[in-house]
Amino acid sequence: MNEVSERPTIEPLAWRERVAHMTLTAILVVAAGVSIATPHYRRLVGYGLYAIPAHLLISFLPNEPALLYVAKLYPPPLVASVGTIACAATAVLDYWLIGWFVSRGLVRSKLDESRVYRIAQKIFRKAPFVLIVGSALFPVPFYPVKILAITSGYSLALFIAAVVLGRWPRFYLLAIGGRQGQAPNSWLLGAGVVLEMLILFALWRTRGSRTPSP
Repeated sequence: MNEVSERPTIEPLAWRERVAHMTLTAILVVAAGVSIATPHYRRLVGYGLYAIPAHLLISFLPNEPALLYVAKLYPPPLVASVGTIACAATAVLDYWLIGWFVSRGLVRSKLDESRVYRIAQKIFRKAPFVLIVGSALFPVPFYPVKILAITSGYSLALFIAAVVLGRWPRFYLLAIGGRQGQAPNSWLLGAGVVLEMLILFALWRTRGSRTPSP
């Protein structure tokens, strides 16, 4: 049985919205509890909260400099786990927000009419779980696979499982590098600014290339 159906079926948006609200509430409660009970971990909690918008939708916020910063302060397995939990929470929010956007009639019809999207969807259906794990593990843009998974009606549970399998070892290796390298905070801040500018420029170029000339 195929993991992705031939005709995309998206769960009711009301269900996705409830799950997203529950996830956000749980994250905030746990973050507040940890920050109050163990002040030593406040910076790690701050990283976890930052990592959610850093992976949400097509974000322009760079995750790596923040991860490398907290990796100087906390054990790599813990840093990797917090980053991965943030990515799992982001997946729930993405399924709600992108699902809401795609459910609009005009957007859905444009996707169905797009030859590039149909080809990408066929490729995705051949091995969706493997593609998600690989995109989460290696330093490649993740949002195309994420959008394909959501618009194809791929299981949220399987998507989160694939993200966890890909993100945790990636974050763990980065955390080990940050722990051993001990890069100055000024370098990490500068790298974050440069990465953010590059991401914004890439998004601007992509948008500009899709704008029809007069």
